[in-house]
Amino acid sequence: MLIASSSTIEVPDIAPSEVFRIGNFPVTDTMISALATTVVLILFAAVVRIFFIPKWRKVYDKKSGFRIFIEEIVGMFDRIAGDNVAKHRGFLGGWYFAAAALVCIGTLMELTGLRPPTSDLNLTLALGLTTFVFIHFFGVKDRGPRRLIHYVNPINILTDVAVPVSMSLRIFGSVFSGYLIMHLLYSMPWFAQIALPAVASVIFTLFHALIQSYIYMFLSFSFVAEATE
Repeated sequence: MLIASSSTIEVPDIAPSEVFRIGNFPVTDTMISALATTVVLILFAAVVRIFFIPKWRKVYDKKSGFRIFIEEIVGMFDRIAGDNVAKHRGFLGGWYFAAAALVCIGTLMELTGLRPPTSDLNLTLALGLTTFVFIHFFGVKDRGPRRLIHYVNPINILTDVAVPVSMSLRIFGSVFSGYLIMHLLYSMPWFAQIALPAVASVIFTLFHALIQSYIYMFLSFSFVAEATE
């Protein structure tokens, strides 16, 4: 759905647009881009696991640029998980690697012409609630009754509730604002579209994809680590 502004330029609505329906169930543009993001990530993981990792295990001294890239990314998440939540690094490291990849690739879906799924508040709220659940689950699991004392203070309850809200709004606001700016740039006259969108996409799409995935991962690890200490 598009809202017409006072000029001839149309801007996207905050709510995702309905593309079609399956019975009474509406399918939106962000659902389609989220599905496309999921398929891309699964296919990429399957290709690396089936065709590359077996070869890498046989050859240790010869490394390609692609292998170094994969090892550095995985190693970064493993190190950050080990520094913050060492007891749960195996699970949380893998989980937030996948979540950060979803945020990053989902935001980059804008480059294909699709609305990024991370510009849908439903997705970002789900990411925030996931961290909220991990905070309290691992907090109680590691600290037991001592963690329950945390809930006696009403201020702590309000602070905890603010965590998923702030995390979800941070990703949504950043990605949607970039998506809105790019949409407006593409609505400008043809002579302004020669180079301006290409430069702006680096700032408002690529930058947001990288920084928002990193911030979400880093804050999530920090919150869980604080709850388990």
